[in-house]
Amino acid sequence: MKYVFPYERVKLLNQLELSIYKYIIAHPAEVANMTIRQLAKKSHVSPTTILRFLRKMNFDGYSEFKYALKRQQKIEVEQPSQQQSVPMGQFFDQVNDDHFLNKISQAAQFIVDADTSLFFGLGTSGSLAQYGSRLLANYGLYTLSFTDPFQPKPLARRDFSDTLLILLSVSGETMQVLDQAKFYRENGARTMSITANRYSTLAQLVDFNISYNVPEVRMADLNLTSQIPVVFLLEQIGIKAHKDLLKSTNGKKDSAF
Repeated sequence: MKYVFPYERVKLLNQLELSIYKYIIAHPAEVANMTIRQLAKKSHVSPTTILRFLRKMNFDGYSEFKYALKRQQKIEVEQPSQQQSVPMGQFFDQVNDDHFLNKISQAAQFIVDADTSLFFGLGTSGSLAQYGSRLLANYGLYTLSFTDPFQPKPLARRDFSDTLLILLSVSGETMQVLDQAKFYRENGARTMSITANRYSTLAQLVDFNISYNVPEVRMADLNLTSQIPVVFLLEQIGIKAHKDLLKSTNGKKDSAF
């Protein structure tokens, strides 16, 4: 699918256009047989928005796009092992982009600058919050995690100005996660999130956000979206933070002589 939608163009999409992109990469076989009006209805946008999206993707029109999509599907039929990994392939196309690498560097700097980093998430994201906390601790960074959304808040006002709160949420719309972000921001903490949607409420609320932009997969109330991007990002951020911390520590030692 990377041949249909190169990441250097995907990162320029607005919120409506990104919803089209996510729908297409999640349902390529169905879209290949849809009219532009059917796709507009399914992705909750207008046909004009789809045409604008396609122009950003360097297609002259809907017919050219469908031809490219069917050609890509033919390649994936001949190489079936690739078919299930399309969203992940799209994600890993992003990670070598300078903009994305800069995001990882910025996230690492947030962690190095903080006296304490706190991870928070619910469900699967809660498990990954614990993993992220342990990972950074292994790198020598003081980090804790909590996964209880009903944890009592202090009665007295607290100063969290040296604290970084890292929030993990696929949708970026979970109320308990948003409540934690608001509470810590109101008490001086810096906030950072890792989400699947850069236009989510959480992404707009925090000081810094990294979005991996893969389509959400749901079954009833369960969110089955792959967490591979989150693990990858946590590990890359951890490695970069560790390197920056060592550089900072060695720099202080050198200046002491």
